[in-house]
Amino acid sequence: MRRISYVAGFVLLACLLISALPRVWYRESPYGSELPRRALLPAQVQDQLKAYVRDTSHYAESQQVVAIHNEEIVFEEGDVKRLINCHSARKSIMSLLIGIAREKGFLRLDESLGQLGIDESKTPLTPQEKSATIRDLLMARSGVYLPAEAETDFAKANRPRREQYKPGEFFFYNNFDFNVLGAILEQKTGRSIGEFMEEYLARPLEMQDFSASHVVYGNPWPVRDDKSDYRVYWMYLSARDLARVGAMVAQRGLWKGKQVVSAEWIRESTGAYTTTLDESMWPFDGYGYLWWMDKDNNTIWADGYGGQFLLIDTTRNLAIAQRNFTGNSLLTSGLFMIRKRKRHGGRVHLMHIYDLIKGYVDEDK
Repeated sequence: MRRISYVAGFVLLACLLISALPRVWYRESPYGSELPRRALLPAQVQDQLKAYVRDTSHYAESQQVVAIHNEEIVFEEGDVKRLINCHSARKSIMSLLIGIAREKGFLRLDESLGQLGIDESKTPLTPQEKSATIRDLLMARSGVYLPAEAETDFAKANRPRREQYKPGEFFFYNNFDFNVLGAILEQKTGRSIGEFMEEYLARPLEMQDFSASHVVYGNPWPVRDDKSDYRVYWMYLSARDLARVGAMVAQRGLWKGKQVVSAEWIRESTGAYTTTLDESMWPFDGYGYLWWMDKDNNTIWADGYGGQFLLIDTTRNLAIAQRNFTGNSLLTSGLFMIRKRKRHGGRVHLMHIYDLIKGYVDEDK
């Protein structure tokens, strides 16, 4: 009996240790560089914003916020180098990677799933579904309505019938589209998402905390609830690196005098191809190529589960990242999921920060 207890205890300890192993490990990027800082905001306003971010009535204790204007940090709060899962904000970064791949001749947006050999082994795609193009996937208009890894509860509950709409006809925020885009990028470039991202985005931007190994595949949970051949990919970025991505987009693809992403792609990918959105998506009133738009404020957004936001204002060269730690292992991810009050910041809180900062940007002109 004692031997059984020892074995059970050993197994339990081993499972606990395995569940606590990080999915990604931090290391400072060898190509990273510090950004200059500028005292755009008066000290009193800085203190006011820091107190707002530290307020646990609406923010978690792990909250991070970074604002960059004209390639200079104008506000920063929290552990801004901590690696955090971007969740669905990864999709906007994938838009940039697809744009880079197109500019370099790796792919064309009019290539169809059929031409690319994209299919599902357990639920084969129909000829109509295979006619969907890369552009349709970018707009979340593929017309392929199959279960996909890490899809939202809304997608599960509101999935249209198969072939209910033709490709390009109907906007449906479907992880099939987004997950397949990652597979297409790898197929057409011959590199993993992380490797491609490191060479063509992280290095040119001199990200401080990124490594190709920070893009991982699949949920941490041992059991899947879908039958798709295409895994979800997660991107772990620090708040300061995500803000840097936004600052580059705010300058229409330009960073330190070099064009990282073409200005044409920034313009094309941030056009509003869908303008009818659910009220729960406030303040968004448009969707482009994996980017959300707030046309009333002329801003571009990346949005992810658990409080992952990137707000971009191209008229002011301003970008603000708002992040919340949601776990970096099976154990810590599970703990985040079961907390009753996650208290991650929402869009309304980032809007408050943005409204305050943009006033001083305007005064500075």
